[in-house]
Amino acid sequence: MNSGAQAYQDLLSKVVSEAREGIAIIDAQQQDLPLIYVNEGFEKLTGYSSGEAMAGNYRILQGTDTGQPEIAVMLAAMANGEGCDVTLRNYRKDGSMFWGKLRISPMHNAQGTLTHFIGIMKDMADRGQSGQQPEASSYIDPLIGISNRRHFDERFVDLLHVAQRIHSGISVLMIDLDQFKLFNERYGHSAGDECLRRVGDCIAKSFIRTSDCVARYGGEEFAVVSFSTGIEALRDHAQKLCEQVRALNIPHGDSPHGVVTISIGGIHRMPNRDATEELLIELANQELSSAKRSGRDRVHIIG
Repeated sequence: MNSGAQAYQDLLSKVVSEAREGIAIIDAQQQDLPLIYVNEGFEKLTGYSSGEAMAGNYRILQGTDTGQPEIAVMLAAMANGEGCDVTLRNYRKDGSMFWGKLRISPMHNAQGTLTHFIGIMKDMADRGQSGQQPEASSYIDPLIGISNRRHFDERFVDLLHVAQRIHSGISVLMIDLDQFKLFNERYGHSAGDECLRRVGDCIAKSFIRTSDCVARYGGEEFAVVSFSTGIEALRDHAQKLCEQVRALNIPHGDSPHGVVTISIGGIHRMPNRDATEELLIELANQELSSAKRSGRDRVHIIG
């Protein structure tokens, strides 16, 4: 290598070493995909020293939080020798969580053989984004404390993309409190707000996986998007949710059941590339309308 080429290599090494982003190099030819290099940015971002990081592999930052659907996307891409962009929950050495935007790029040798992956991670808090989600306060319904429609819509886009990439089934549920207008008229809006909080909390506790998103979609309507193993399991789960809401025993004198109930409409699909969020929500809403026409306090889900 001549002096000019060596100087260029030294410059590249310095740029990588001093980059603010966390940069890691992964050995693509070993089965466990070990880390063989991390820069100072990685050390500062994660709290792990170079030696600690290189004693492990890509899983070092996820710990036990392995159910994230984005991890499946990342592994599927790497298995195919492809790059990808994902957003992951990561955990520093001290256990604190941060959201990181990760770009994985494949590297090939002169013969075209895949040899390494380069990962570049940006801490989303660097853009003023922190907490449970980027711009967390703007993603939370202030009354109930769960996701709002904005967060649901953005999360739905991500989960649908994941389902299409890894050929997974996806489920969408639209949930409505029955005769809620009459409830508000009889008991007042303060009682109505408390009712929404209790029912919303019940729904949220029924969908707690990292791949689930529960949101207040508008008024007395809630929405759920989730990966699901099958339509029958989804129907059973939704039916149990109806029972759990009835078991809250929130009095409703204008309901034939005497207590607050919900109706659920939904769809379970293995989405092809033409599937859209708008279509799936429309189909779920059609089933919700059907459940209400059939007498409320029931579940209508199609495949």
